[in-house]
Amino acid sequence: MGNAPLDIKEAVKTVEDRYDIDLTLRRIALFPGGATCDVITGCKELPGRDIRIFRFDHQAPVHSDYIYQKYGDEAYDRICRTVHTIYPEALIVVEDSNYNHFTADWYNADTTIEDYLLDNQLRVNIVLAADFDEETLLREYHRTAETLSGAGINSHGLGIYCMEDRASVDAVKTYEHLPDHQSYEGIPTDSLLISVTNNYGSVRDYLEDPDAAGIVVNHGNSDP
Repeated sequence: MGNAPLDIKEAVKTVEDRYDIDLTLRRIALFPGGATCDVITGCKELPGRDIRIFRFDHQAPVHSDYIYQKYGDEAYDRICRTVHTIYPEALIVVEDSNYNHFTADWYNADTTIEDYLLDNQLRVNIVLAADFDEETLLREYHRTAETLSGAGINSHGLGIYCMEDRASVDAVKTYEHLPDHQSYEGIPTDSLLISVTNNYGSVRDYLEDPDAAGIVVNHGNSDP
């Protein structure tokens, strides 16, 4: 079932060296199917935070959510502050396409919050009480992408969802952080008027070539 003492020691040491931190083992054996290493650790630099270290087998890289634990809350706050400069009343859900919150294994002790915001798996979902026509919505989408990029935020994806009224916006489940995969329920479509999403690549990819970004407009209840 994995989690042999030497495998744990090697994986933990890899993460310690990667980020120049000292880790303390807290608990083991999280992955039900078994893995070479799956443990929860802690460190003095992030008191109260659980840092997961995972390695599927001896050929796989060692994964960790240390960077997410270090910068996730600040990244969420910066994204919300930036979006609210355009839409002060917007509801914002920032999700992570990697529900384990594992980040790239080339991140290291020198990685900053700015680095994380420029290269991540975060997706920004903006929910508004608005009745934009398609042309206006696409224009607003482009303006939002430019605003995020100008603030140094290169989210992996971007969606704008226009709902019938404020009550419909308030009914969307939201979070004051990046939700776990298990808790995120997505944006409901019952009261959706129109939405636009980017299916391929990041905000930067979209701005470099909007026609290749997989932009999809969906019409909801009021406009088939």
